[in-house]
Amino acid sequence: MPIPLHERRERLFSGTKRRIYQLLVDMGTSNDIVWPFAAQPFMRSPGPLIPGKTEEWHHGFHAVLDEVVPEDRIVWRIQNDGMNGTHGFYLSTEGKQTRLEHRVDAELSDTEGRLLWKRLEDANERSTEALFDKINRVLKR
Repeated sequence: MPIPLHERRERLFSGTKRRIYQLLVDMGTSNDIVWPFAAQPFMRSPGPLIPGKTEEWHHGFHAVLDEVVPEDRIVWRIQNDGMNGTHGFYLSTEGKQTRLEHRVDAELSDTEGRLLWKRLEDANERSTEALFDKINRVLKR
């Protein structure tokens, strides 16, 4: 029986939705200035973000772009065995600030999916928080 997984991390930033969206689009490219772990790279296929075509790899995750709405969201369909779902970034305006939320919404298969998430959960938490920290530093420049 599949096990639901709903992981959320969010932070408020002083930057605009446009600026933060562009920083996210650039992740994994030669223009990337926010991915926090050079020794554990975030990689994505070259070129513009194209749903169904653009791929990404990081921390053991492999995903294909599912949906992109400029300045609103970038959602990836997870391709790992044992995990059926998405992870993505969602932007919203809150007063004069921008809320950036990272969500993982998936179903884990009973054994393989639970073991995969157990292996990746800590890296996901650390990388998301470090990414938010790095975005905050870049926006203050």
